[in-house]
Amino acid sequence: MTSRDVLQDVISYWEEIIEDENVIHRDITEKIERTLDMEEIKVITGIRRAGKTYILYELYKNHGGIYINFEDERLYDFKIEDFEKVESLAKEKGTKIIYLDEVQEVTGWEKFAHRAHKKYKIFVTGSNSSLMSSDYSKALVGRTITFKVSTLLYPEFLRFKKLRVDRASFEEYLRMGGFPRVVLTGDLGLINDYLDRIIYRDIVGRESLRYPEALKTMAIYLLSNAGKEFSYRSLREITGIRHEATVKEYLSLLQNAFLLEVVKKYSPSLKLQENYSKKVYASDTGFLNLGKRASDDWGRILENAVYLHLKEKYNVFFDKNSRELDFVLCENLKPVRVVNVTYEASDEKTRKREISSIRHYMAKYQVPGEIVSVYSFNAGEIPVRLAHRYCFELIKD
Repeated sequence: MTSRDVLQDVISYWEEIIEDENVIHRDITEKIERTLDMEEIKVITGIRRAGKTYILYELYKNHGGIYINFEDERLYDFKIEDFEKVESLAKEKGTKIIYLDEVQEVTGWEKFAHRAHKKYKIFVTGSNSSLMSSDYSKALVGRTITFKVSTLLYPEFLRFKKLRVDRASFEEYLRMGGFPRVVLTGDLGLINDYLDRIIYRDIVGRESLRYPEALKTMAIYLLSNAGKEFSYRSLREITGIRHEATVKEYLSLLQNAFLLEVVKKYSPSLKLQENYSKKVYASDTGFLNLGKRASDDWGRILENAVYLHLKEKYNVFFDKNSRELDFVLCENLKPVRVVNVTYEASDEKTRKREISSIRHYMAKYQVPGEIVSVYSFNAGEIPVRLAHRYCFELIKD
């Protein structure tokens, strides 16, 4: 157990850290603040280093409370019984707001949250989607509001870098990705460190895996082939894993850690979707420079960036028959728009292919269509959206 004095020292220490920290506003904070007066527990999840801690800092600066970071080594022996001391310290401070950062480090935290959420405003963060999957968490069903934090989208990137909307800033965004620390320091080498921490701490450190190196091999292969179709058979061959069930399990673990997202081929039937081929996209374009794929494959990097923006507003699928379509945008399972992405269409063959494809799927689904590109070109009646304006306006609308 953790003594009350140690807990008080930890809380005071982090209070000073937060007060001295320059916190840059994140757009999702406004959504979270709108739920402040609701009794539900606010669960903030997302990939490691996406900025969840700094969102808690911003909330703390705006509304006060008690902040506890459970990755602080002084709390290594914190037990569920110690939450009574947290409540006592909150009462002394005269606050009803408690922030629990990386709360998955405490076994059984859900019991405390279940008991206390009507009396306190409780915010919790974690770097794994299984944060709410334990047996204890089942008691919290209907008592939580979940917010998924992404790395910086283009409008936030502009705010962090103090840049304006133009092609140059967007291409810098494609190159750097959206991890806040990478954006602020320019140190792209951090991305390799993040990948290792996700693989070996957030996944291997919490799961009993027989083939941990195969997991990393799978991750790098998929990240290096973002936007391309894959099969479980190809993943078996790449990783050396013999059983398809294990391949599916490992892919699920990579998704649960928010490292990548699987996109399905569109069908109005959920059963058929599972049988069709699939694609993956990285949770941040910075990961696309890993592995053997050429780092200057701007077309796939752009496609990945557009996906990250589209998924904020739509359910996203792809389609393919004799022609390929990058994205089918749906509300629930109803197509409402189709989108193709091309970095540039400098030759007539590329232009014809993009225009023919989008027209085909506009007719198939009877919906509007558009092409997103870094450079403009004439596509007749088909709108060609400049990528930097498109990604900015998509989020701001």
